[in-house]
Amino acid sequence: MRAKSVLSIAAQTERLPMPKRSVSAEIVTILAPGEAPLPQRRSGAAQDRAVQLVELLQELTGEGASLVELNFQKSIEARAPASIKALAVDLDCYARFSAERGGIGLPADEARLVAYIDYCEARRLKPATVSRRLSSLAVAHHLLDVPCPVGAVVVRDALRGLRRRAGVRQRQAGPLRLGEGIGREAVRGFTLSVLLEACGRDVAGLRDAAILSLGYDAGLRVSELVAVAVELMEAQEDGSGLLEVPHSKTDQEGQGAWVWLSPDTMRRVALWREAASIRAGALFRRVAVIRTKPREARRALAIEDLAYQAQSARSCDFGHVEEQRLNMAIYQARSCPPIS
Repeated sequence: MRAKSVLSIAAQTERLPMPKRSVSAEIVTILAPGEAPLPQRRSGAAQDRAVQLVELLQELTGEGASLVELNFQKSIEARAPASIKALAVDLDCYARFSAERGGIGLPADEARLVAYIDYCEARRLKPATVSRRLSSLAVAHHLLDVPCPVGAVVVRDALRGLRRRAGVRQRQAGPLRLGEGIGREAVRGFTLSVLLEACGRDVAGLRDAAILSLGYDAGLRVSELVAVAVELMEAQEDGSGLLEVPHSKTDQEGQGAWVWLSPDTMRRVALWREAASIRAGALFRRVAVIRTKPREARRALAIEDLAYQAQSARSCDFGHVEEQRLNMAIYQARSCPPIS
């Protein structure tokens, strides 16, 4: 009786609910190049800038001028996608001016370009922006194989007058320094050491620290940072490293260059590669983190806690397994020779 009562108490104790506690989960995944979904546009589709450029030239040209296909093809091949986009944006601005003024947009005369400079000044465009749009108009005249009046004296004088009235000071990015500022005056810009201290010790923090350190040593642009590959880095005996930059904004022909990386940068890159298990390919990759909301922990259910139908199905499964085991034992006993 005592043993039975002890077993009964033990069974009841096992069914007691466990204390409730909050649990949460975090799944960290390093996505390979091409696996990360690109941002989706809310409406419409990406515009082909080359097609837009042809449409603008057809809209602006009058009789006696047509697009020279050879000039257009070679001009597109010689320019980067960002340059083609800038050319299309500049001609779109000039097309809006021509629609308001009326008449034939291309080829343009000197008076029309001077009026366009006044139009840009009324819109409070910077002198550097106006200069770039005049350069785009010079390219458009080349594509049409017609004389270009951008270099005329009156056009240059109009541009100088705009620069004198508006000023040529440009907005610059904030300075980036390694350590704290020197002097009593308040420092401006960003301090690399503070940014590195703000990076966490998780996978994303290790990646961000490697990006900041490598970008500071090499002075790379964003497009050059994302193009860094493991195969382009060489470790040196003193702990430093060399990085090959095959292409850049100022090196469209791919002459290439080598930059020096400090030992601290190589150490941070090694920590990031070890945490992300990167052996080859692109060095900096997207880190996908999936976090679940905290919820109450649930204890494991016994068969007695299941519904009657689930218990019956579970019992049938056990009975089927036991029947199979019994049939296998009988088959083995019949197939074995008798022991003499």
